[in-house]
Amino acid sequence: MTSQRPARHWIIVGAGSAGCVLANRMSADPDCRVTLLDDGPDLRQDAIPAAVDGPNFLDALHEPGRTHADLLAKRTTDAEASPYPRGRGLGGSSAVNAMVALRGSEQQYRDWGWSDAHRAWDRVQIPAEAAAEAELGVVDRALIAAAPRTERARLTRRAGRRITSAEAYLWPVLDRPNLVVRPNTAADRLRISGRRVTGVHLVDGTSIDADHVVVAAGAIHTPAILLRSGLDTPGIGQGLQDHPAAPLTLLLRGGVDNRPGGLVIGTLLHQHIGEDLVQLLPMNHIGRLPGAERLALFMPALMTPSGAEGTVTIDNEGQPLVDFALLSDADDRAALGAAVRLALDVLSQPSFTDIVETVYIDEHGTTADALADDTTLQTWLRSRAGDYVHASSSCAMGVVVDDHFSVVGYEGLSICDASIFPNIPDANTHLPVTMAAERFCMRETMSA
Repeated sequence: MTSQRPARHWIIVGAGSAGCVLANRMSADPDCRVTLLDDGPDLRQDAIPAAVDGPNFLDALHEPGRTHADLLAKRTTDAEASPYPRGRGLGGSSAVNAMVALRGSEQQYRDWGWSDAHRAWDRVQIPAEAAAEAELGVVDRALIAAAPRTERARLTRRAGRRITSAEAYLWPVLDRPNLVVRPNTAADRLRISGRRVTGVHLVDGTSIDADHVVVAAGAIHTPAILLRSGLDTPGIGQGLQDHPAAPLTLLLRGGVDNRPGGLVIGTLLHQHIGEDLVQLLPMNHIGRLPGAERLALFMPALMTPSGAEGTVTIDNEGQPLVDFALLSDADDRAALGAAVRLALDVLSQPSFTDIVETVYIDEHGTTADALADDTTLQTWLRSRAGDYVHASSSCAMGVVVDDHFSVVGYEGLSICDASIFPNIPDANTHLPVTMAAERFCMRETMSA
């Protein structure tokens, strides 16, 4: 009589764009037991907050418990730390992001050596549909008129509804007996015996045994967990990137309808300036804040930054300290400056001057006219540059993890989230992370 092969127990830390994929694919093997942990709230079919389900992602960001409210980050060396609204709970940032569905450059994946990326894309279950013509806002329409190459944004929706990673990957498999989903369960650190990871210690003082742990907590919280755990692999928390952006605030003319509850982003314009890819992102409104009824945003961003000087470290209590060091690279400063010039040129077109009274560059009422001088422009960028909340590359493949997503120097431990990208994708990161997770599962299945 032969004994039954014991189930292999996987713990997945983080139920966002990657973690939901991993839980679905790994639990498809009945010989595996999978425990999915997340420190944020549940997201089930019978309890979807209206803000998450609606067209206004700014409402979703204000849904209680759906972001790490105490997370701060420095964007540039000249700026103070300010809130960085990463998603939390089942679905992660896919429940609060702007829903922009971009795959990124195939050439970039080839440059990384990801020759199987196309097969991983074929497995992705997140839908993408173009924003409907009737949903486009006043700034969308002005951009289309000013720049005919503007495209209607593809959004992670189906029939006009946001589809989160939880809905696409978790809901169909919640009845699997070998899958345990534990929201509101915070991982503190890894349990390690020698060079092997044997489980996870939780914040509540308990622990869970595992044969293999996959940390999928995102490019900020993943390195924080590894650092709290005392891992000595070089490079953890180094090379942090985001897409540098320069917010231009539009004061709309009286009587212009910018529908504060409607779709925030319905169009995109991509353009190369030399070898740099920039994105012009219109935001039709800035939410339901008091006094914001006539305000919109226009955001030029650099999608191919060269600088990778950002860091994630931890404080004395083990909480993440985040410094993106955006625009530390001179080429990035020049490229984003050129993107701002392009944006201001677009804003000078009649379709915008018809609806925009003034363009501001800060909350003090400084107008964009102040940016006429390049020195002033660069000073403004160093102090005011923002980001896309696309944290990436803080545990990069080829440095912290190997080609199989395994952490260098340790057994029983993998990472799969935006932190493993060799450099930041030239697109919004949600779909590339989903693809990377599908790629992890393909490779794990082949090696099993």
